[in-house]
Amino acid sequence: MKKSGINKTWLLSAALFALIVIWLLVSVGNAEEASDKNRAEALKKSVMNGAALCYSIEGEYPRELEYLEENYGVNVSSDIYIVHYEYFGANISPTVTVIERSREGNS
Repeated sequence: MKKSGINKTWLLSAALFALIVIWLLVSVGNAEEASDKNRAEALKKSVMNGAALCYSIEGEYPRELEYLEENYGVNVSSDIYIVHYEYFGANISPTVTVIERSREGNS
């Protein structure tokens, strides 16, 4: 009789431990995804701030993203992100889209 009670307790403990491990793995994955999203948003804000600074100093928005990188210290990390910078005119704020490149091993 005591032997079956020990097995039930052990099985319950093992199942609880497995659930905790699964919960932790899911939580870490969600945190990493949120962090990646925050970095992409920070990059977009950096590009937009650089464009606004250029406009305030030079009186017009830059035609190309490379101009911001060379003259205003914007770092794009092109190996991690694809940044689409769309220029509309000297006095019209550009649109910026940041997309994370897919990583090796991700599906």
